[in-house]
Amino acid sequence: MGKAMTYLIDPTGRWWRWPSSVLAEQLGYPDPDFDLGAYAARNLGYVWVAPQDDATLLQFRAGMISMASVDALTPYLQKSLAAGKPVGLVFFASGWIEEAHTEIEPLVERLKDLSDYNEPHIRDLFIRQPHQPRDWLRDGQHELAGLFALWRAVGGLYSEPIETYLRRTGLVKRTVFVEPDGNDILLVKNSGAGFTVYDDFSFEYCVGRRLTDQPDKAYGRWIETTYRECLTSGDPVVDDVDAIVEQPGYDPRRRRYQRVILRWKTPDGRPLVTGSSLVTSISIPMDLSKI
Repeated sequence: MGKAMTYLIDPTGRWWRWPSSVLAEQLGYPDPDFDLGAYAARNLGYVWVAPQDDATLLQFRAGMISMASVDALTPYLQKSLAAGKPVGLVFFASGWIEEAHTEIEPLVERLKDLSDYNEPHIRDLFIRQPHQPRDWLRDGQHELAGLFALWRAVGGLYSEPIETYLRRTGLVKRTVFVEPDGNDILLVKNSGAGFTVYDDFSFEYCVGRRLTDQPDKAYGRWIETTYRECLTSGDPVVDDVDAIVEQPGYDPRRRRYQRVILRWKTPDGRPLVTGSSLVTSISIPMDLSKI
């Protein structure tokens, strides 16, 4: 893609002039040191539109382009084709693929097909499998089992004994504390420095920010969904996680860990959610139905 005037279309169909400091802030990268436009097109469901003198180029990821984006694009592409400028599609589908189109109806149908495209892959990026706390007594994760038992014993009331337990076991280094704000946004209140999900990013950087403000936005949203489930239902989340996490500038990494997410009530009545995890050698079976 060239550096001339370009646009990004978000999954709701809204057009953004690119580069845009407002959109970069919304994406969580106010001062990116990488190609944020390409990252959004490949990982976040955006369409990157780059008008050229002799063609119009679209870059996106197959299976992630929304119908709202297709509808927003159609009038623009129709004008481009009417002016004699073909449309080039550059999309990621287990590798980058390029196509050229000169007629609007086949082009729109192709975009619709690509919106439903199921990219072949061996497994989902993020897998969670329910875990029984009693099983931890056999595999050595006594700290997580103890925290779960303590949560039950105190009826979910967060107090000094909980903090003492986290410090004594070392779990405090791998525990994140999350609270909802008045706008139903989950904010990180505190976090230990022992998480190793990313190569060059500590969850401590998220303190005071949204739980989703992480290098891998898709992983951040996936994590937030689980915390929100726990906050809403009050039910504990005890599971094994096998995740492939992507940090811009680094190769994707596979991270496997066991975690327990618990909703507490603070002494002043506010809800608090903690997520504690320990790295493990678990091997979750691949979902063969996704092949």
